[in-house]
Amino acid sequence: MTTHDHDWLVVGTGFGGSVSALRLAQKGYRVGMLECGRRFRDEDFANTTWEAAKYYWFPKFGMKGVFRTTLFKDIFVVSGSGVGGGSLGYANTLYRARPGFYRDPQIAGLADWERELAPHYDEAERMLGVVTYDEDAGRPPAQGVRGVHRPRRDVREDARRRLPR
Repeated sequence: MTTHDHDWLVVGTGFGGSVSALRLAQKGYRVGMLECGRRFRDEDFANTTWEAAKYYWFPKFGMKGVFRTTLFKDIFVVSGSGVGGGSLGYANTLYRARPGFYRDPQIAGLADWERELAPHYDEAERMLGVVTYDEDAGRPPAQGVRGVHRPRRDVREDARRRLPR
């Protein structure tokens, strides 16, 4: 019988791939992940979209940013080009849905979605290590910007000072 290094190979490290790999590993499977891009460091991220060389992936033009752009016949697709996939485009933030989302007539009568989704938001925030930026303190969670995974260096340093050791 042939043996393999992994039970599962997950293609992509974005929203879907990372959760799939985590859940498989939690069940005891040996999981490998494949990603077409590289891991980005804090200093590799653009501060604004005007820093095109850090924002877009066009290596032919010396641009090696986080977004790959692909033009098909009828659609232009922007996707993540590194470890984290499409989540790279969320600028290390996590938003909770605003109140208007829950009142939308298409879904409002089906369930109390704010209550239904709250534990999932809580779990995602716990797993990702979410912190609230100082400038968002005092705002309701639906409006405040929540930093995820690798927030700006000053936010990480501030979180280190505040968190118990």
